[in-house]
Amino acid sequence: MNIGGAPLVLRRFQIDETGTSGANVWIEARQPGLVSFLLTIVGLDPNSSLRVTRGSISFQNSSVFGMNQVSTPLANIGAFVGGYKKPFWALVFSGLMLFAGLSFAFTEDGGALFGIFAFLALVGLLYYYLQKTMFMGFETSGGGTYGFAFKASVLEGVGVDIKRVESTIAYVNSLISSASLGETFVEQGQTQVLGGRQATMLASATAPAPQPAPAPVVQPVAAQPVAPAPVAAPPVAPVAQPTPPPVSAPAPAPAQQTMPPPAPPANQPTTDTQSPWPPV
Repeated sequence: MNIGGAPLVLRRFQIDETGTSGANVWIEARQPGLVSFLLTIVGLDPNSSLRVTRGSISFQNSSVFGMNQVSTPLANIGAFVGGYKKPFWALVFSGLMLFAGLSFAFTEDGGALFGIFAFLALVGLLYYYLQKTMFMGFETSGGGTYGFAFKASVLEGVGVDIKRVESTIAYVNSLISSASLGETFVEQGQTQVLGGRQATMLASATAPAPQPAPAPVVQPVAAQPVAPAPVAAPPVAPVAQPTPPPVSAPAPAPAQQTMPPPAPPANQPTTDTQSPWPPV
């Protein structure tokens, strides 16, 4: 699907996966030109908008003469497409200018003419590279086509490129698939500003962090007090006791010699009475 018509100038290019702003995708554009920009400030400029929610998609076109709007459920959408176009004629113009410059290069004033044609060829190449018209729209199951072409705006400060258009197409197609299958699309809660102004936003598609399973609570058990380990006392050096002098054993007393009784004198009569005088 190639949506024709004059390209509009973007006023808003918003992707909000949370849906808190009222629309998951909201693209709004106006007519180009400074006069249209001034009329937009007072709300008199004709504009077009494309809004996508989780249940429906709508296209609105308003002007000073009135407004018309088309809305259809996501389950009845045949296709949601988008893309971009480049001015191919600018590339052809650059080739012709380069060929003409080479043809005049060998004439009398060929150097100056070649420089002029080479400059025109360079301008055509830059125009082809910088000028890019993007389009986005949808087609219903009945065959109706709605959408518009747009380009980035310098005055509005809303920048967009083909990568954002591709991400928008993929996101809307996922919404359409979820609505057709009756599934629930998981919402994300973080929003990131991408454009020069807050009108261009893109919700991050980071997956929710898995919640860890709660660990079982361990009941505390009263622990028995641990007996203190015996502390080894430092060894004490023994105190040297004075050695007592050796006690000598007492010498044995000399044995008393028993004298035998004197023998009686010879030829002396033995009497019972002993004389007090010693015998002679």
